[in-house]
Amino acid sequence: MRTGKIIEINCRCGFHLFRYFKAGKGRLIKCLISRFTDDFVGLKGAETFSRPLCPNCSKELGIIMMIHGEPALKLNQGTIESIRI
Repeated sequence: MRTGKIIEINCRCGFHLFRYFKAGKGRLIKCLISRFTDDFVGLKGAETFSRPLCPNCSKELGIIMMIHGEPALKLNQGTIESIRI
């Protein structure tokens, strides 16, 4: 795999959602579920087109879609803290 960083993704309410291996530069738009290192929400077993919620504040995190043949979480930018590498 390419070089990158492991980043922590938090909800705007402060709840720690997951740790993600981010490869490349730029904003975090989508998260491939196979790149999660720690999952505190339970996204690894979620169905396609489900809309997971933050366990603390019940805001919608995004939608799980198939992107390039892999399940990925397309993030709702208003729910997570802004991350840019």
